[in-house]
Amino acid sequence: MKKTRLSILTGSCMMLIAAGASAEQYLPELASKTPYKKAYAEMLSFPSWVSKAQGVASPVEKVSAEGKSFTVGHMCKPHDCADNQLSVVFSADGTKSWGLLATRSEDGKAFNKQLLGNPDSVIEGLLNKSFSDNNPED
Repeated sequence: MKKTRLSILTGSCMMLIAAGASAEQYLPELASKTPYKKAYAEMLSFPSWVSKAQGVASPVEKVSAEGKSFTVGHMCKPHDCADNQLSVVFSADGTKSWGLLATRSEDGKAFNKQLLGNPDSVIEGLLNKSFSDNNPED
C-alpha cells in the first residue's frame, strides 16, 4: 500500500513538473525576458552607418513617378561598399521615407534585400532602380 501511494505521489509530481516545463509561451512574453530581450533588440537594430546615415554617398536625385515627385539617395558602408548598401526614397515634402537595405550573402554571390517603411509598388520600383543603377554588374 505504501509503495502504491509513493508511486502515485511520484507520478503526480512528475506530471506537474512536465506540465510546468511545457507551459505555452508566446513571443511578446518571451521577448521581454532575459536573455531574449537583448537578442530581440539586436535583431531589430540597424548597423550604425544606416541608423546614423553615415555612409559613402553620391548626390541625391529628384525623380518623378506616377505624377509624384520624390528624392532618391543611395549610400553604402564605409570601406565595404560592395557588400552593404542602402537606397532611400523621400516623399516630395520629406515627411515620408522608404528604404532598401542590401547586404551581400555570406557566399558572396547575391544580396539579401530588406524593404523598409512598407513601400508601395511605385516606391519599390524606385528603390530597385536606385540599387540597380549603383550596382550595374549585380
